[in-house]
Amino acid sequence: MAKTGTGSRERGSSATCPAFSPRILAPALIAIGTVLAVGGCGSSSPTGPRTETLTPNSLQDTALQFRTNRAPVFAAGAECAAFTPRLYEIADVPQGIRATTMVPGHGCWAEGAQGNVVSVMTTATPFGKFWRRDYPDDDGSGITATMVDKDYAQSFDRFLIDGRYYAVRVGSRWVAGLDSGTTKTACMLVVDTGSPQPLLVNLTQQVSKSDPAVRTVPRQCTAAETVARTILDEHDPGGGSRVS
Repeated sequence: MAKTGTGSRERGSSATCPAFSPRILAPALIAIGTVLAVGGCGSSSPTGPRTETLTPNSLQDTALQFRTNRAPVFAAGAECAAFTPRLYEIADVPQGIRATTMVPGHGCWAEGAQGNVVSVMTTATPFGKFWRRDYPDDDGSGITATMVDKDYAQSFDRFLIDGRYYAVRVGSRWVAGLDSGTTKTACMLVVDTGSPQPLLVNLTQQVSKSDPAVRTVPRQCTAAETVARTILDEHDPGGGSRVS
């Protein structure tokens, strides 16, 4: 699967620049022009945390070390905040469907269209475990059924989101039950946000194998990535795996 990126959004404001007399000394005009060029009329240069740009070469480094100096995107138990009107639209969750807590203090889910279930979690498993594909079946919160088993996954991919976040996506598709003919397609996507508790998005579809809406693993992982990008855009602006 291709490694892709997305841009961040910024809000601009308009203002009227003050007029200056031509009798003002040229050096002053040069200094003012420099300030305006950098920060806009009357504004100062932005300050605050800086996010390191990541390189694709690092995707092959299994010994990569990950920072743990940031708070999680969602505190454990607050994941239902992810389900904003924008996420409902992106995840194709019908209006009127309410996001529901999965396990008290752990995650949140909502049922979307075409047999999909969208889950958002704050997992206690360090991101490095996902990176090296040795994550446990359960992080201790009872979420085994919502994760893709590492031993039976049909796809495993490390990639970057917006050149700022390390991420891993793991996908699988199987037939549920002996004679049911039900097809399950799942993609687990984990994002390193610089926190000890990574952001985990899981999309699982369960439909009849003859249903034309049945998804492939790549398509399910693309949808999971779109969900993750939306969450990061709305809840972690300016964030990343390495923020200083």
